[in-house]
Amino acid sequence: MSKKKTMEPEILHIDKNLLDEEWVNQPKLYFEYASELALARQELEEAKAEFDVVKAETDFNIRSNPADYELPEKTTEVMIGKAVILTEEYADAQKAVFTAKHRVDILSGAQTALDHRKKALENLVELHGRNYFSSPRAKSEIAKEVVEDIENQKIRTRNKKRKKRRKNG
Repeated sequence: MSKKKTMEPEILHIDKNLLDEEWVNQPKLYFEYASELALARQELEEAKAEFDVVKAETDFNIRSNPADYELPEKTTEVMIGKAVILTEEYADAQKAVFTAKHRVDILSGAQTALDHRKKALENLVELHGRNYFSSPRAKSEIAKEVVEDIENQKIRTRNKKRKKRRKNG
Protein backbone atom coordinates (compact mmCIF):
# COMPACT_ATOMS: atom_id res chain seq x y z
CA MET A 1 0.00 0.00 0.00
CA SER A 2 1.16 3.55 -0.67
CA LYS A 3 1.75 6.36 1.75
CA LYS A 4 -1.40 8.04 0.37
CA LYS A 5 0.04 11.34 -0.87
CA THR A 6 -2.50 13.97 -1.79
CA MET A 7 -2.21 17.42 -3.31
CA GLU A 8 -0.28 19.80 -1.08
CA PRO A 9 -0.93 23.42 -2.17
CA GLU A 10 2.44 24.60 -0.82
CA ILE A 11 4.20 22.73 -3.64
CA LEU A 12 2.82 25.39 -5.96
CA HIS A 13 4.56 28.23 -4.10
CA ILE A 14 7.41 29.74 -6.10
CA ASP A 15 10.04 31.95 -4.49
CA LYS A 16 10.96 34.33 -7.31
CA ASN A 17 14.19 35.16 -5.49
CA LEU A 18 15.32 31.52 -5.57
CA LEU A 19 14.48 30.55 -9.14
CA ASP A 20 17.57 28.36 -9.44
CA GLU A 21 16.49 26.27 -6.44
CA GLU A 22 12.90 26.15 -7.66
CA TRP A 23 14.10 24.78 -11.00
CA VAL A 24 16.30 22.18 -9.29
CA ASN A 25 13.32 20.98 -7.23
CA GLN A 26 10.78 20.97 -10.09
CA PRO A 27 11.72 17.62 -11.70
CA LYS A 28 11.91 15.92 -8.29
CA LEU A 29 8.45 17.23 -7.34
CA TYR A 30 6.99 16.23 -10.67
CA PHE A 31 8.46 12.72 -10.53
CA GLU A 32 7.25 12.27 -6.95
CA TYR A 33 3.66 13.10 -7.88
CA ALA A 34 3.78 11.22 -11.21
CA SER A 35 4.97 8.10 -9.38
CA GLU A 36 2.26 8.47 -6.78
CA LEU A 37 -0.33 8.93 -9.54
CA ALA A 38 0.84 5.74 -11.24
CA LEU A 39 0.50 3.87 -7.95
CA ALA A 40 -2.97 5.35 -7.41
CA ARG A 41 -4.01 4.23 -10.90
CA GLN A 42 -2.80 0.72 -10.11
CA GLU A 43 -4.81 0.73 -6.88
CA LEU A 44 -7.87 1.94 -8.80
CA GLU A 45 -7.55 -0.94 -11.26
CA GLU A 46 -7.17 -3.39 -8.36
CA ALA A 47 -10.26 -1.92 -6.66
CA LYS A 48 -12.23 -2.27 -9.90
CA ALA A 49 -11.13 -5.89 -10.26
CA GLU A 50 -12.10 -6.61 -6.65
CA PHE A 51 -15.45 -4.93 -7.25
CA ASP A 52 -16.08 -7.20 -10.24
CA VAL A 53 -15.22 -10.26 -8.13
CA VAL A 54 -17.55 -9.18 -5.31
CA LYS A 55 -20.32 -8.53 -7.83
CA ALA A 56 -19.87 -11.94 -9.46
CA GLU A 57 -19.65 -13.82 -6.16
CA THR A 58 -22.71 -12.04 -4.80
CA ASP A 59 -24.63 -12.75 -8.00
CA PHE A 60 -23.64 -16.42 -7.77
CA ASN A 61 -24.64 -16.63 -4.09
CA ILE A 62 -28.03 -15.05 -4.78
CA ARG A 63 -28.71 -17.46 -7.63
CA SER A 64 -27.62 -20.42 -5.47
CA ASN A 65 -29.62 -19.44 -2.38
CA PRO A 66 -32.29 -16.85 -3.25
CA ALA A 67 -34.10 -17.47 0.05
CA ASP A 68 -31.04 -16.18 1.96
CA TYR A 69 -31.68 -12.84 0.25
CA GLU A 70 -35.44 -12.94 0.82
CA LEU A 71 -36.15 -13.67 -2.84
CA PRO A 72 -38.56 -16.27 -4.25
CA GLU A 73 -37.16 -19.50 -5.76
CA LYS A 74 -37.98 -18.28 -9.26
CA THR A 75 -36.23 -14.94 -9.47
CA THR A 76 -35.80 -12.67 -12.45
CA GLU A 77 -32.59 -11.07 -13.68
CA VAL A 78 -33.86 -7.69 -12.52
CA MET A 79 -34.54 -9.03 -9.02
CA ILE A 80 -31.08 -10.59 -8.81
CA GLY A 81 -29.45 -7.39 -10.09
CA LYS A 82 -31.25 -5.31 -7.46
CA ALA A 83 -30.41 -7.78 -4.70
CA VAL A 84 -26.71 -7.64 -5.65
CA ILE A 85 -26.71 -3.84 -5.39
CA LEU A 86 -28.34 -3.99 -1.95
CA THR A 87 -25.64 -6.14 -0.35
CA GLU A 88 -23.11 -4.66 2.04
CA GLU A 89 -20.21 -6.32 0.19
CA TYR A 90 -21.22 -4.63 -3.05
CA ALA A 91 -21.52 -1.24 -1.35
CA ASP A 92 -18.11 -1.62 0.33
CA ALA A 93 -16.40 -2.66 -2.91
CA GLN A 94 -18.07 0.18 -4.79
CA LYS A 95 -16.96 2.68 -2.13
CA ALA A 96 -13.37 1.43 -2.47
CA VAL A 97 -13.54 2.10 -6.23
CA PHE A 98 -14.92 5.60 -5.63
CA THR A 99 -12.20 6.36 -3.08
CA ALA A 100 -9.45 5.12 -5.41
CA LYS A 101 -10.92 7.13 -8.31
CA HIS A 102 -11.00 10.27 -6.14
CA ARG A 103 -7.34 9.78 -5.23
CA VAL A 104 -6.40 9.39 -8.90
CA ASP A 105 -8.32 12.59 -9.71
CA ILE A 106 -6.56 14.55 -6.95
CA LEU A 107 -3.11 13.35 -7.98
CA SER A 108 -3.90 14.00 -11.63
CA GLY A 109 -4.82 17.55 -10.63
CA ALA A 110 -1.51 17.82 -8.76
CA GLN A 111 0.36 16.71 -11.86
CA THR A 112 -1.47 19.31 -13.96
CA ALA A 113 -0.70 21.95 -11.33
CA LEU A 114 2.98 21.01 -11.51
CA ASP A 115 2.83 21.47 -15.30
CA HIS A 116 1.46 24.96 -14.66
CA ARG A 117 4.19 25.53 -12.06
CA LYS A 118 6.80 24.64 -14.67
CA LYS A 119 5.31 27.16 -17.09
CA ALA A 120 5.26 29.80 -14.34
CA LEU A 121 8.94 29.12 -13.62
CA GLU A 122 9.75 29.48 -17.32
CA ASN A 123 7.92 32.81 -17.44
CA LEU A 124 9.59 34.08 -14.26
CA VAL A 125 13.02 33.20 -15.63
CA GLU A 126 12.18 35.04 -18.83
CA LEU A 127 11.05 38.10 -16.86
CA HIS A 128 14.19 37.90 -14.77
CA GLY A 129 16.28 37.80 -17.94
CA ARG A 130 14.56 40.96 -19.10
CA ASN A 131 15.36 42.69 -15.78
CA TYR A 132 11.69 42.81 -14.77
CA PHE A 133 12.59 42.45 -11.11
CA SER A 134 15.40 45.01 -11.15
CA SER A 135 15.11 48.46 -9.60
CA PRO A 136 14.82 51.42 -11.95
CA ARG A 137 18.17 53.12 -12.47
CA ALA A 138 19.09 56.39 -14.07
CA LYS A 139 22.34 58.25 -14.36
CA SER A 140 22.55 60.25 -11.19
CA GLU A 141 23.10 63.67 -12.82
CA ILE A 142 20.19 63.27 -15.22
CA ALA A 143 17.94 61.98 -12.46
CA LYS A 144 18.85 64.92 -10.23
CA GLU A 145 18.08 67.40 -13.00
CA VAL A 146 14.70 65.81 -13.71
CA VAL A 147 13.79 65.82 -10.03
CA GLU A 148 14.89 69.47 -9.70
CA ASP A 149 12.86 70.47 -12.76
CA ILE A 150 9.78 68.77 -11.33
CA GLU A 151 10.30 70.44 -7.96
CA ASN A 152 10.82 73.86 -9.57
CA GLN A 153 7.68 73.42 -11.67
CA LYS A 154 5.66 72.56 -8.54
CA ILE A 155 7.02 75.63 -6.77
CA ARG A 156 6.19 77.90 -9.74
CA THR A 157 2.68 76.48 -9.96
CA ARG A 158 2.17 76.95 -6.20
CA ASN A 159 3.42 80.54 -6.36
CA LYS A 160 1.09 81.39 -9.27
CA LYS A 161 -1.89 80.06 -7.30
CA ARG A 162 -0.90 82.16 -4.27
CA LYS A 163 -0.63 85.32 -6.39
CA LYS A 164 -4.09 84.71 -7.88
CA ARG A 165 -5.57 84.24 -4.42
CA ARG A 166 -3.99 87.47 -3.21
CA LYS A 167 -5.34 89.40 -6.18
CA ASN A 168 -8.83 87.94 -5.81
CA GLY A 169 -8.91 87.96 -2.09
